[in-house]
Amino acid sequence: NETKNLEQQIIKPEPAKQSIISVAKSKSGTSNSENIQPPQTGRRLLTYQRFGGRLNNQLFQFMTSLQHAKVLKRTLVVPNEVRDVDWTGMFDEFGIWDLESLNNAYDIDWKTGLSAEFVLSVPKSCVLTPKEGKELLNGGPKLWEEWDARCPDVIDIAGNTGLLFCGKQHQFCGDYEAQMEVYKIYDHLKLSSDLMQYIPSKREEFKNQGYDELAIHSRRAGEGGYDWELCVNGNGRTCRDHVGGSNQNMFCDIRTMKGNCAIWLDLDYQIKSKSALKKDQKQYRFVLASDGTHDWNVDYKGQFVVANNTDWLTALERKISEDADPEKLLDTMAVSTLARSKLKNEVKLGRMRTKLDALTATLLDLFSLVDSKYLVGAYYSTLSLNACLIRGMDRIYDSNMCWMLMHPKDRNAVVPQLEESANLNINPKQDDHLPPALMSDVEHAFVRSDDG
Repeated sequence: NETKNLEQQIIKPEPAKQSIISVAKSKSGTSNSENIQPPQTGRRLLTYQRFGGRLNNQLFQFMTSLQHAKVLKRTLVVPNEVRDVDWTGMFDEFGIWDLESLNNAYDIDWKTGLSAEFVLSVPKSCVLTPKEGKELLNGGPKLWEEWDARCPDVIDIAGNTGLLFCGKQHQFCGDYEAQMEVYKIYDHLKLSSDLMQYIPSKREEFKNQGYDELAIHSRRAGEGGYDWELCVNGNGRTCRDHVGGSNQNMFCDIRTMKGNCAIWLDLDYQIKSKSALKKDQKQYRFVLASDGTHDWNVDYKGQFVVANNTDWLTALERKISEDADPEKLLDTMAVSTLARSKLKNEVKLGRMRTKLDALTATLLDLFSLVDSKYLVGAYYSTLSLNACLIRGMDRIYDSNMCWMLMHPKDRNAVVPQLEESANLNINPKQDDHLPPALMSDVEHAFVRSDDG
């Protein structure tokens, strides 16, 4: 009887509604990007203005801009990295990235954007407003032809006012074809082999010990701070944006949204697939990408591994110190304005060392999340979003959230199969039954110091 009563309370997932997004075909059956034949006049460049977000926001902005350039058949001029928040290391020669595949597949100009004159040369009428930026890919060939006539040399899709989301949080612009273009770009985003060797899945000492089964992105709360409400509210907004109808009750419940900002308090519940669950908390082995605001050793000592960039950084410093002319070598490595300003007349990494340390640590965290069988990501984080996109469309259901954010054909996310899912809020009346540790919001507004 209890089983029957429970089944009656279960809210069945709504079937995915028919997509209202165009599949990008003209009357001839040719896709929009193939159908459009741009005029052979002007320089046909596309650029953007850097948003002040951190590394994964910068990467997302780069990818969306390259998506626009690919669809519109323009060359992407990558803007210079001047401020600390701009820096991705993609211009510089420190051995962080492997851009060969990306450069071979797409038309990218890494030189022109370094010039201040280029930025000043962009006509104001060709700098899109946020509204125009969101409309550009959605407008199709007719709108593209209008912008080609107006701005044959360069279009600046702006972006300094925020990330270019269309329709929903963390969603790309354009129809199905246009969105799939950016998914393809992520296939070419690669770290150098020298750096990539330090993610846990590549380390011999961590192989065959179960650490590849689960990866967790632990994000305390807020961008660059400890804003509990920002994290919880951002999670809720992102989830409700993508999950439609009564499915929101199951997937966007309070416990899931709050617990995702303090995963260590409620790990079991954050895992939404039966195949990834363990009978006991002590059985979990996982790769951890953490923002460092919680000591996971308190409850999970010996159960997780993290990427470590120390050996990579030490090797780089050794290479510089052993060079016959360290100053000249650093001058060759530094290409962006930021790197050149920090390494001018230097014979050591100096002020650049902290930037290199933080950047490579974050990148190793990002790529550490890719290889695992199951990913517990942070709904409101662009780091988790980028991890989902690198993992690819064929693995979206091997995660608590990738399926939610990646649905290029459909207005709303296509929810996982109920019989394979776990820890869903199947009875809305139980929505407020939280674990004691998640009851107090005040407790999570602060970070505990070493002395308690």
